Amino acid sequence: MKSELYRKYKLLLIVFILISFGLICSCKDSGTIKEDPATVKTLVTLTSPEYSSLSEYLQFNAVTQFQRKDNIRATATGYITNVYFNPGNSIQKGSVFCTIATKEQRALEKLSATDSSLQRFQKPLQVESNASGIISAINILSGDYVNEGDAIATVLEPGSLVLNLNVPYESHNLVYVGKSCEIYLPDGRILNSQISKILPTVDPKTLSQIYLINLGNFSLPENLNVTVRIAVNQKTNALSLPTQAVQTDEEQKEFWVMKLMNDSIAVRVDVMTGTQNDSLTEIISDEISADDKIVLQGAYGLPDSSIVITTKE
Repeated sequence: MKSELYRKYKLLLIVFILISFGLICSCKDSGTIKEDPATVKTLVTLTSPEYSSLSEYLQFNAVTQFQRKDNIRATATGYITNVYFNPGNSIQKGSVFCTIATKEQRALEKLSATDSSLQRFQKPLQVESNASGIISAINILSGDYVNEGDAIATVLEPGSLVLNLNVPYESHNLVYVGKSCEIYLPDGRILNSQISKILPTVDPKTLSQIYLINLGNFSLPENLNVTVRIAVNQKTNALSLPTQAVQTDEEQKEFWVMKLMNDSIAVRVDVMTGTQNDSLTEIISDEISADDKIVLQGAYGLPDSSIVITTKE
């Protein structure tokens, strides 16, 4: 009798353990939530194509230079007695830059004190400027000895200021005399000018040709490095998108955009690109119109037919 009760008890205990184990497993399974990959949503911002006027630019470095630098030269051999200008001063053509006392005048200096007839020969010779402009350098001091013809100062003519622009010869058919250009100065200013001359020589090392841009009306220092932009391809009424919205592969052979469908699905649309500037890219595709919504931010690495959530930029 006792053995039979023991067997029943043992059987009930085993059943209880099995039921408990099953309940524990079911609780663990119910605590794990398996998320459907299709429910993963990416936060994106949108934009729409617009018809714009686009210009594609070539960009070059250039440096300012004065084409006309006139030297003031000594008109006699002798000693500099007076210098009336300093570097940076303006000077007019015909103005007396300095005076020179010749060796003969120095030799007669003591004799003229006793012979008044010699005093009229003691007046120093005047050296006049042969150009109007800004004095950039003075090579002598009062008391220096100079020979006739020595360059004693340099005058820059402001109206001769130009930009020296080196253009690769491969672009010579895009840059020509009269072509408009934009000049970007280091202080943020932008000047508008045009190509004025082309020098008929090519650097054999860089295969670049020198173009000149006249800056006569602008006051700029010499040897200033600037950036020049020249429009070479201009389009009006081109369907365009912000460049950020256009995706490409590593070799930049394929281009595509992510187009919003049904307010929540972004699909890949292959496109061709045309004219491009700093911020916009022309889109060439029959599947894209100005009414479409295109992913602007969040498109990088986004797979085709992704579920997205849109937000304002």
